[in-house]
Amino acid sequence: MNLKGLRLFRYVVATGSLSEAANRLNLSASAASRLLTQLEGQISLTLFSRDKRSLELSDEGMQFYQQISNTLDGIDEIPEIARDIRTRTRNWLSVVTAAPLANGLVVPTIARLRREGVELQCTVHVESRFEIESKVAVRGYNMGLISLPLENEIIPLDIMPFLRSRLCLLMPDDHPLTSESEIDPQMLADVPLVTLGIGQRWRSRLDEVMGKSGIRPKIAFETGSTLVTIEMVRQGLGLTLIDAAMLPPAAMQGLAMRPMGTDEWLTYASVHAKGPRTEMSEVILDGISAHIEARREAEQDARHLIYLI
Repeated sequence: MNLKGLRLFRYVVATGSLSEAANRLNLSASAASRLLTQLEGQISLTLFSRDKRSLELSDEGMQFYQQISNTLDGIDEIPEIARDIRTRTRNWLSVVTAAPLANGLVVPTIARLRREGVELQCTVHVESRFEIESKVAVRGYNMGLISLPLENEIIPLDIMPFLRSRLCLLMPDDHPLTSESEIDPQMLADVPLVTLGIGQRWRSRLDEVMGKSGIRPKIAFETGSTLVTIEMVRQGLGLTLIDAAMLPPAAMQGLAMRPMGTDEWLTYASVHAKGPRTEMSEVILDGISAHIEARREAEQDARHLIYLI
């Protein structure tokens, strides 16, 4: 299909004049007439009535124009689309992580970078651990943020550990255990706990910590979302395990956090598909590092709970 012929057809319809349409495409009138005839032959339609000296749309021509008008508009937008893609390639980043890390690390980092004048456009996606790993590996996202170890070590990924965060107990700020500097698992023997369901990472951590002390956790409520467990704690429904990386200061209203006396730490990493990484991935990681250091400076407790690797 001759794209120039289709454009000429549209200009003839828009201007009502073959000569004006020819001028827009830098064609002579005779060349434009031949181009229209070729187009009609290609599509086996009579687009114009030639009974009079001026061209008038035939019924077939009118229906054809109605059907292809939006398509031709889209073709004209191709150069602009290409420019957008080139710009997005430089300034656009897609990040995938768990919801708590999105709130605790990614969003504050993006806000910080924008305040500093960094030209950054970013999509932040929330997926399950397996989806994060598998989709990053096939470049469905530019980068992922996840706690280690990985769910499936067979999936080929570049792994860059960047943060360690101490395992803590989250409780209402008026709970008796806030008087403790560290929490021994034995203190939780009869304390109602809220946690994720069996098989999820935070539930496994809880079972492991309590199991090492020979204690079976007293589960009051289960949920599928870490963010829901945080709100359950805020509402006094139970306590839960957490770490400082997942909770920005603004989310700590009505809550308190104390490190577990077991001195256990979580390691967080960025994961990338094998091969070259986008420049904006490095910008985000530098921004996360700056955000963490700022927290360590501003929050006395954070200095002992989170640090960069």
